[in-house]
Amino acid sequence: MPTVLRLRVPDVDTQVDNSQWPLRWRELCERGSLRFETSVRHHDGHEIPVDVSVSPVTSGDETFAHVCVDDLRERRTAERRIQQLLQFDELTGLPNRQRLFEHLVAALHANVQTAVLVLELDRFKRINDGLGPHIGDAALLEVAQRIVATVRSSDLVARRGGDEFVIVMPVSSAAAMHTAQTLLDTIARPMTIEGHEIHLTCSVGIAVAPANGDRAETLLRRANAALHQAKLLGRNQVNAYAGAPHDDDPERLALETALRHAIRDEQLELHYQPQVDLGHGHIVGVEALLRWQHPTLGNIAPNRFIPIAEETGLIVAIGDWVLRRAIEQAAAWQRAGLPPLRMAVNLSARQLMQPDLARRIEGLLATTGLDPRLLGVEVTESMLIANFDQAVQHLRALRALGVEVSLDDFGTGYSSLSYLRRLPIDVVKIDRSLVPDVTAPAEDVSITRAIITMAHQLQMKALAEGVESEGQAALLAANQCDQMQGYWFSAALPAAAVETMLREDRRIDPGLFGQRSRQRTLLLVDDEENIVAALRRLLRAEGWLLLSATSAEQALQLMARHEVDVILSDQRMPGMTGVELLRRAKQLYPETIRLVLSGYTELQSITDAINEGAIYKFLTKPWDDVQLRVHLHEAFAMKEIADQNRRLDQEVQTANRELAELNRRQHALLSAQREQNQRDVGSREAVQELLDAVPVPVFGIDDEGLLVFANASAAELDGQGGDLLGGPAADRLPQTLLQALDSDPMLITLAGRRWWAMSRRLSGNARGRLLVLLPQAEASK
Repeated sequence: MPTVLRLRVPDVDTQVDNSQWPLRWRELCERGSLRFETSVRHHDGHEIPVDVSVSPVTSGDETFAHVCVDDLRERRTAERRIQQLLQFDELTGLPNRQRLFEHLVAALHANVQTAVLVLELDRFKRINDGLGPHIGDAALLEVAQRIVATVRSSDLVARRGGDEFVIVMPVSSAAAMHTAQTLLDTIARPMTIEGHEIHLTCSVGIAVAPANGDRAETLLRRANAALHQAKLLGRNQVNAYAGAPHDDDPERLALETALRHAIRDEQLELHYQPQVDLGHGHIVGVEALLRWQHPTLGNIAPNRFIPIAEETGLIVAIGDWVLRRAIEQAAAWQRAGLPPLRMAVNLSARQLMQPDLARRIEGLLATTGLDPRLLGVEVTESMLIANFDQAVQHLRALRALGVEVSLDDFGTGYSSLSYLRRLPIDVVKIDRSLVPDVTAPAEDVSITRAIITMAHQLQMKALAEGVESEGQAALLAANQCDQMQGYWFSAALPAAAVETMLREDRRIDPGLFGQRSRQRTLLLVDDEENIVAALRRLLRAEGWLLLSATSAEQALQLMARHEVDVILSDQRMPGMTGVELLRRAKQLYPETIRLVLSGYTELQSITDAINEGAIYKFLTKPWDDVQLRVHLHEAFAMKEIADQNRRLDQEVQTANRELAELNRRQHALLSAQREQNQRDVGSREAVQELLDAVPVPVFGIDDEGLLVFANASAAELDGQGGDLLGGPAADRLPQTLLQALDSDPMLITLAGRRWWAMSRRLSGNARGRLLVLLPQAEASK
């Protein structure tokens, strides 16, 4: 059988053994296609993982096996990077909060004495504010290295966030106290960073298992309480938790009491953070975020009171209040005639597991009149793991109502990526830790692009959280991310401020995404300003928008602000060569057409860049004016074709998502209709059985005069045989019965007996009259 082989793997020498394909022919015919992962050998001998897909193609009388081989190296690298981010802190390389928790749980299961030390730097904010975040990051890295050098290799050192570190040690309380004192001395040693002499101190809180608790959450909480006490003692102190095993620290108890009062006194309020469509720049939704403004303590951060609410069960009452208040606010905006806006509400784990969740939300929607399509719920990966099947069932019930479901903080949870296929999810929210900037490493951009592509392939939208710069927004838009939210556009605001934004039609400047004009854009990059000036003079009559940069860094900044179609770059430049710049541009903006214009050949690097697709063409200096224009026109023509194909692909994906949503809703409506029909049939059968048991004749006549019901006694009294129902009552019933339909109760004679005939008009869904015959003797009783 002939074979057509298409490779997407650069620099690979591949031999295809046609003799193997007859063995697969039967399976190929039965399944219609084949797909498997394997590896091929690079010409230098190392193995490259590839994805192989095979499908039969018939041409005339011949059938070919069409084989497509895709390089999996970038995907594997992205997967490894995701796993790294899930387990380790990006700055210090230390285990992160999740890995810390898993290690502590395992240590406690081993039933050995375990100490938890929570170390926090004293007044570290002054370093960031005074010297800058980059000095602060360097100081944190130095602190991390000092801590690791102080403890044993068998101890775990983790960074929990900010300026806080946690050490887990299988030692006694006395040994932990000794280590903590050593850490105080170690951290206090001066450090010099970029010419700045920095002096830091720290405070340490200690909790020991099993004396202070045998659960990871309890130990961490009590170590935090001990740390708080150390700071109250004047900082640069060590304090061991001294409470009884089942006591909580005073600060937490006071906060719990204050939270109960806050619920009672309505101190809680909702703010709303706008979510913006990256296609047209308009606000399309908001996320409802809980805020607590205490009368004396001021603004209390959610990460302080939400864990207490979850532990005490107060989260149920708070969650119900948030849900009700958010729906009421969304309905108010809907009644005010504001642009359609989806309200996203975060569900707690306890809310998600409530069996009547969908019914209660349906009731709130009915009460307020809110269109279900204007409500969304957000859940996290960690919430779904414990009761996955039940969670999926509840989410499907919500989607059946028309409510949008979002998976929050994607990339930081516990679940496998394969779970995503099984979840009834409409939107994947990319966690802020995975939102790159133009200066981010190329592999970070690849991870974000892979998540966006994966979401689109699963007919989901991608929304990026924590967008804090124009560069991040532009990069997300260039990689087809659907929506974003973050401080760069707006912080969470009160309802009145959001309403003002909507009435003023606040949006992202479409120029950020290259939508201000359809003018073609050419970026000229050369460190020699006279070369740039000469190129601008040559090309100014072409009608293109000409951007110019004299360094690779400046070029990257321009690409973040403008939709560049074609890049013409010099090769030899200080800091970053032209090939390196265009490789970076390929990673960040793969749709651009990239050319090198240089007087230096450097054949090997240029050849490698062309082979891997980083460069479209290599042009030499000095250039021929006519030929240079021809090459640039060809480049713009290629870009136009690529743009058109991408637009068509987006339209197809959008249409597929809309079609899938319509199919889902139609399926839900049909299912609901079938269930209602079954209930109606059951109800009619029950009524028929009930009336058949009534020992007196009962007839039903609809408004059109048709006989539509007769119980067993009525059929026996009629005595005509055949089908009594369905015909005009005037043809089926004696004249005396017809007279009784429109009169007061009357005595009639029928089948040799005297009857009281009584007629009643039906109400509700039924329309017509019910005629009941009672024997005269029974009626007189």
